[in-house]
Amino acid sequence: MSRSQSNTLEMETIHELLANTTRRDALAVLRAVERTTPEELGRRLASSKRDCEADDPDTRRAITIALVHKHLPRLDTHDVVDYRHHDAVVTLGENFDDLEPFFEPLEHRA
Repeated sequence: MSRSQSNTLEMETIHELLANTTRRDALAVLRAVERTTPEELGRRLASSKRDCEADDPDTRRAITIALVHKHLPRLDTHDVVDYRHHDAVVTLGENFDDLEPFFEPLEHRA
């Protein structure tokens, strides 16, 4: 059964969600692994930053806090991810497919 039109993200929302580097990077990681925890996601994002050490606990902590309190709830609100705070699990959401076409151009820029 296909999703109804009301569940499809509007272009403006897609651009707002992908405008933030942390959200974009988190979605790219989640796209590759499909299921993770906020802590693991924070670790992966910290290790991908060029200007910090991967093992820097302060950087990992700051990224994880931003994910938990800002980015994951916002993505969850739009059903791009399914963030289950109570068991600390993040998976792809129903509307993630709406963002999929935007990842290929981003991958070619790298």
